[in-house]
Amino acid sequence: MMSKLLTALLVFCAVLFSWYYRGGFEKRVVACAQPITYVIGTFDRQFGVTQSTFLSALSEAEDVWEQPFRGEGLSEGRELFAYAPEGGTLRVNLIYDYRQAVTEELSVLEGAVKEDEADYRAMEARYSQLKSAYSTLKNTYEARVTSLDSMSATYESNVEAWNKGKRNDKREFEALEAQRLALEAELSELKVLEAVLNQKTQELNALVDRLNRLARALNLNVEEYNTVGASRGETFAGGIYSRSSDGEEKIDIYEFQNHDKLVRVLAHELGHALGLEHVDDPEAIMYRQNEGEAGTLSDTDLSALKALCNAN
Repeated sequence: MMSKLLTALLVFCAVLFSWYYRGGFEKRVVACAQPITYVIGTFDRQFGVTQSTFLSALSEAEDVWEQPFRGEGLSEGRELFAYAPEGGTLRVNLIYDYRQAVTEELSVLEGAVKEDEADYRAMEARYSQLKSAYSTLKNTYEARVTSLDSMSATYESNVEAWNKGKRNDKREFEALEAQRLALEAELSELKVLEAVLNQKTQELNALVDRLNRLARALNLNVEEYNTVGASRGETFAGGIYSRSSDGEEKIDIYEFQNHDKLVRVLAHELGHALGLEHVDDPEAIMYRQNEGEAGTLSDTDLSALKALCNAN
């Protein structure tokens, strides 16, 4: 009886020992004690990046977690990850699907929106300058028309007085003739000024039409951008870490906007490979969405890493 009990106890201990090192506690013991080796698995070239570029991003993502061990506050330097092309246990896959396709489409639309907006602002500034010049010219024209009307009224009054008089004073006649010539000269200049005003009016109207059409295009681009963004959603995962029941581990990368975002999503999934969970800090590497811009650990990340690795 005692022998059977002892045998059962030994079997239980063996199972517990196996679970301890292969299950939930494995990360706390193994991940920080020896490096997790990784290898490149599926590599879809539709992303337009080379394997060397991808490996460089992986190296930067490694450094996000290893850098604190080389600084103050944590124990001696540790290598948490290592690239092992021949025998890595963690497969890192680059998989192109609708997520990256939509991200690329959004990038193109965003560029179009920015370009349209820049054109619109430049055209708007041009319109403001042209309108100011037009207003100044129009005020000058209207003032000269008023002056011409006054000169014309004076001339007509003088002519009427001349006609009622003896009409034999040479000086008065010459004065009337000078007034007439001055009126004709001013009228001629006003006609030129009026033509310039009409031309500027046409330029303003054409510019207004272009501004309106560009504004409509800008709104269309923004609407299209928002529609595509809504179809993509904001919560889909750019990457996923998974561990199968038989212990095989992999990271699948689906989407990134640029190199920095790639490094962040890789660092995030490497954090899961270490055994870290999501945190509520939006600036943290381990936040559930790849929203932050920083390429270093937040205080929240660092606290989680210290707890995981039993580091002080």
